[in-house]
Amino acid sequence: MGLFQKGRSRTWLEDHGWWVCVVEFQPSGWSRGSYLNVGCMWLWCEKGYLSFDEGSRVESFSKFQDHEQFENEALRLAVRAAEEVERYRLLFPTVRRVCEFYLERPVMAPGHWQNFHAAVACAMAGKPDDAVRFFDQFLVPQIDGPEWLILAQADAQRLKELSAHTVEFRAAVAGRVRRARELQKLPPSMVVDFDIATRNWENQDRK
Repeated sequence: MGLFQKGRSRTWLEDHGWWVCVVEFQPSGWSRGSYLNVGCMWLWCEKGYLSFDEGSRVESFSKFQDHEQFENEALRLAVRAAEEVERYRLLFPTVRRVCEFYLERPVMAPGHWQNFHAAVACAMAGKPDDAVRFFDQFLVPQIDGPEWLILAQADAQRLKELSAHTVEFRAAVAGRVRRARELQKLPPSMVVDFDIATRNWENQDRK
């Protein structure tokens, strides 16, 4: 399917330029076997670790009993992972579709990260009023909030002030995507096209 393994881990990635599909055959610290987590990581957050910004666990723990039994379980998990990857490919071909996805969701709790992601997607889709509404939901003050949240809200405030200017906002977010790709050790991208999710796996080193 064109996914590539992250190092020697049990995590596989599909590079869509401005977002990454993450497939994790997650081990357990207590027993041999695997969970299955599949989701999307939006690259407009500059960080060097993986996250499930949309999606998460899709299969509970499959325990290893013997090689024959787990070979069948591994195949089942791989097939389920492939189905989820294909679902996300169809669900998020453009940033406008991401915007529509969040607009159709129930109201999210104040301060929730998905409010931030929804705000960014709406601003890039040319819907500044919706972007401001989501930014305000993310910016709700939290009593004794952790330092990372205070920093994230300050960042969100700066983006909110730019959200009415779609071209400038897109340029700013494209810069964030390039820096996130560098932190994630993904191939550099001179052009970030939010109107198409091109799979860039052909250029990956799959060693």
